[in-house]
Amino acid sequence: MLVATLVAMGALLLAAWPASAHATLLATSPADHSHLDTSPSIISLTYNEHISAPLGAVRVFDQKGKRVDNGNVIARDYTVTVGLSGTLGDGAYTVTWRVISADSHPVRGAFDFTVGNADLSKAYTGGLDPGSDRRWEIFGAFARGFAYGGALLAAGGALFLALIHDGGDDRRRLLRVVVGGSAVGAVAIVVELPIDAALATGLGFGAITHPGVLGDVLADRVGLSTVAAIVGLAAVVIGSVLRWRVVALVGAVVAAISFAFTGHSTVTDPRLLVMSADIVHVAVAAAWFGGVVLLTLMLGGRRSKDDDPVAAGRVVERFTTMATIAVVAVGITGATLGWAEVRAWRALTRTTYGQLLIAKSLLVGLVALVGAYNHYRLVPALQRAAESGRNVWRHLLRTVRIEAVAMVVVIGLTAVLVHVTPARSAAGIGVIYTRTEALGNDSVNLVVDPNRAGFNAVHLYLLDSTGRPAALAQALTLDLSLPSSQIGPLERQPFVAGPGHYQLNGNDLSIPGTWTIVVRAQVSKFEEMTATFQVLVNP
Repeated sequence: MLVATLVAMGALLLAAWPASAHATLLATSPADHSHLDTSPSIISLTYNEHISAPLGAVRVFDQKGKRVDNGNVIARDYTVTVGLSGTLGDGAYTVTWRVISADSHPVRGAFDFTVGNADLSKAYTGGLDPGSDRRWEIFGAFARGFAYGGALLAAGGALFLALIHDGGDDRRRLLRVVVGGSAVGAVAIVVELPIDAALATGLGFGAITHPGVLGDVLADRVGLSTVAAIVGLAAVVIGSVLRWRVVALVGAVVAAISFAFTGHSTVTDPRLLVMSADIVHVAVAAAWFGGVVLLTLMLGGRRSKDDDPVAAGRVVERFTTMATIAVVAVGITGATLGWAEVRAWRALTRTTYGQLLIAKSLLVGLVALVGAYNHYRLVPALQRAAESGRNVWRHLLRTVRIEAVAMVVVIGLTAVLVHVTPARSAAGIGVIYTRTEALGNDSVNLVVDPNRAGFNAVHLYLLDSTGRPAALAQALTLDLSLPSSQIGPLERQPFVAGPGHYQLNGNDLSIPGTWTIVVRAQVSKFEEMTATFQVLVNP
């Protein structure tokens, strides 16, 4: 099964590459591709959600690859700033950034600007090493797979020994599997921390030892999840070895649900519903997976010893009853989580997240069908007659093995899925639209909030060459059109909301689809500059 996990996760990670960012960069100062007359004093980046900025979060390189920032990174809520080591001379500069988003995932990016008379094409391109990041992301997927697999095996195995198993001679052998799963899960959970630090800082595996980095990695509930998982697994081992049933069961629940404390569900609305569904989902998945694995080992061992198949059938019956409840719970909670992260059919079929979710759902459905076949056909046959049960036993062992292998692949899919941008975000569903386009030598940032059909607030920020808001236009006009429905252009006059800030409120974007918004800025009596945006308005 470990080999199957390695193969599945490796292939799935390569298929899912690249995984997009979870936090979105809204604006920078200086703006991307901007041309400055003088050196900026600081570099700032603004995101769409709260982020953590560890050591090396923002770096500035000159065109020869030499760092020109002072390393003093400050993160406040949605904004990160870094100072410069001195006044920048004429030349092209590259800013690379790596932050930890609110769902605890490291994300990265880069932008360029020039000072004075310089060629932007000469900007340094080595600030982000995609090959190095990909290597750490693959290692991270393996670590997550072993963390999930080990912890869920231990948690579900403890439940199996406490509530399902009949106390036979094979308990000691099954107990070793539970203890081994706990050890593998705990080690993998700890190994994930330096891997996340390497991705968040770009400083390699040893980055976790730098001052402040461990604290940044453990922020946003990662620390809580890590401690809960390790304490829960310790309780699983102690309770199972000493036969303290309550301790083992409590530890199993804590270890399993610790994975729900981080990830997509922690930042997805409605929070209470999604978090509750995630907690139940991982708890029943643990019971199902751990139980299937231990049941497979039990049946294989008892068959080789020619034990009573009817007695084994009673254990199988108890497990399949529990598994039936788990299947229903997994189906309901899985559908809830899927709805929360997808929201639309196009997001399900056209995004990496949606395609992986379809594959995972099909596999879970296959396992459920095999389990139903065992429960309603093989177990009754096994109990009816000991003699005829011999052949049924072999058949039952084969189908249970199929369940176990399929569940391992499901865990491999999950290890990749949790680090892929949710389908709703990848498809732009429920996401505020923001984009910056050139406006002559300056730029304009367009924001559509909430970017759904109906009432929207359209914000426009005119930015000078340094990326700062400026009153660059005497008048501003918007042309709105929806070519697919032959609507427009509708001419609208936004009101002035502040220096360089214009706003248009209304129901003009009342039909979902790809709208074309043309910004016309009258900069003088005889000169007008334009910028065009393609805005996908959600239903």
